[in-house]
Amino acid sequence: MTTYGTGTMVTQQPEPRPTNLDPYTRRGDGTLTTHLTAGAEALSALRRDVHQVLVLADVAEEAVHTVQLVLSELVSNAVRACGDGTPLIIEVVAGEEGIDLHVTDPEPTRKPRRNSSALDNSDAESGRGMAIIDLLCEAVDVNVTAIGKRIHCLIPTH
Repeated sequence: MTTYGTGTMVTQQPEPRPTNLDPYTRRGDGTLTTHLTAGAEALSALRRDVHQVLVLADVAEEAVHTVQLVLSELVSNAVRACGDGTPLIIEVVAGEEGIDLHVTDPEPTRKPRRNSSALDNSDAESGRGMAIIDLLCEAVDVNVTAIGKRIHCLIPTH
């Protein structure tokens, strides 16, 4: 990287890119917000980061795994709606009511659909994700925003 100032030039090597989601990730006490490009590697890092943040916030392991499953389903839905490499905003907040999970993608018109595939249908290749999410979450809302659509899920911790 080259930096220009008041007549002097300083050349520095760029810092190596971290292996997790940084620098686009902000962590707090039981919170995680990140901007990422959807893909298998990013989802894997995201699942690890969510696990770490929630365990440090004393969220029960079962609830952490539920959040990871719902998150994976929502990211997969976003990739199906928008394509691989889609920019996403993920927010996870551990609160008294449960875990609030928000996934925002840039496609406001392609909302997740619930279809009639039975959850125990071993032949179904797709169509069960929203039914699973409905079973695992106390609330699921889909809202159109200025930048796309935002899906909110409230996952119980009890």
